[in-house]
Amino acid sequence: MHEYSVVSQLVSALCEQLDDHPGRIVEVLLHKGELRVLSDPALVNAFEMVVQGTRLEGARLRIESVAPIIRCAACGYDGAPEVLSDPAFHFAIPVLTCPQCGGEVELRAGRELYVDQVTVESGGEQGSGSPEGDASDRS
Repeated sequence: MHEYSVVSQLVSALCEQLDDHPGRIVEVLLHKGELRVLSDPALVNAFEMVVQGTRLEGARLRIESVAPIIRCAACGYDGAPEVLSDPAFHFAIPVLTCPQCGGEVELRAGRELYVDQVTVESGGEQGSGSPEGDASDRS
């Protein structure tokens, strides 16, 4: 289960970074590119298991998808790739060539995996922060 390994590293990094922030962790917002081969339900399940006995226990993992965006150097196209969709695939497959000229493209978005926000509740107030560093994997 690849998701378990990813979540283990995420939780470890978050626990270290949140040492200086008192209060109860309510929610962790994770941005995940649609081209990441990670199952959202498996990530949530792994999160619920890994956080047991940590400061993150009881927190909710919320996942927001980031759609793929491509850019073509040849014609200047900047936008969503074409998508092959066939019921036999059980999922859509993006075509990473330019939909206008067929040229090579640069992937500008869609492979992200990073913590965008952590919501902390302290004494009846809720605040949020964006821990940086090891908790972010912006690849």
